[in-house]
Amino acid sequence: MTKFNKITIIGVGLIGGSIGLAIKKRRLACEVIGVFRRTSTLRRALKHKAIDRGTMSIEDGVKDSDFIILATPVLLIPTIAREVIKYAKKGAIITDAGSTKEWLVNKIERTLKPSKPVFFVGSHPMAGSEHSGVEFANGDLLKDSPCIVTKTGRTNKNTLGKVVGFWKGLGARVEIMSPASHDRSVSFISHLPHLVAFSLAGTVSEKELRYAAEGFKDTTRVALSDARLWADIFLSNQKEILKSARLFEKYYKKIIKALARRKYSEVARLLEAARAKRSKFTNGR
Repeated sequence: MTKFNKITIIGVGLIGGSIGLAIKKRRLACEVIGVFRRTSTLRRALKHKAIDRGTMSIEDGVKDSDFIILATPVLLIPTIAREVIKYAKKGAIITDAGSTKEWLVNKIERTLKPSKPVFFVGSHPMAGSEHSGVEFANGDLLKDSPCIVTKTGRTNKNTLGKVVGFWKGLGARVEIMSPASHDRSVSFISHLPHLVAFSLAGTVSEKELRYAAEGFKDTTRVALSDARLWADIFLSNQKEILKSARLFEKYYKKIIKALARRKYSEVARLLEAARAKRSKFTNGR
């Protein structure tokens, strides 16, 4: 289990707040510092005990920190990382909680300076909910959840081990892969489901919503997620999401074609193939 003196979280919402609560619960740091853009969010984070101390200054928040977690919306992370690298102390480790990796990791690695030994390893804790805000944070959110840690040709081996140890210390099940492999995988199991849920919710009229029950509720639950956050994710992983969306469209059209031709056996076969695949998923309920 990797432990640190000071850990800084930039972006203390649902994920950042849950990480803070988990760090404190599992005693992985002597102090957890939060960096904020709004004083109202800072006060809420302190109220919910997700951090020990808060600041509005990146410089103040990271200057003495050993481990820095960037948990803001994806498109903001490289810009914030540039500021963090400027003020972080020698030997500090930076990771993130972004849902896209190749674009993000490439940008941050190009920002690192050989003259200043600050290290970066990309991470993606695969946990969350349709809610946003530190008031929904949960110290057990990452327990038994997958967490992908990325490795590139520039990744420091010792730093990689510390980042992996940190997430394991929070109870996550860690997998190491390349940023490109990460983006390909999550486009199918995270980004595409959100795209489909948003599309379905957007298709149904308000008149029909009056009759909606559990099936619609379950299928579109993630469409309650923060729209701007997901716009960031979709645009930052555009290439892989479009690929997965085309494969989804292909399978969907097979079902529609069989349905239009009233081919009962073909419709049933396609549905059963999908049902059997879903039944192998053991991480959810």
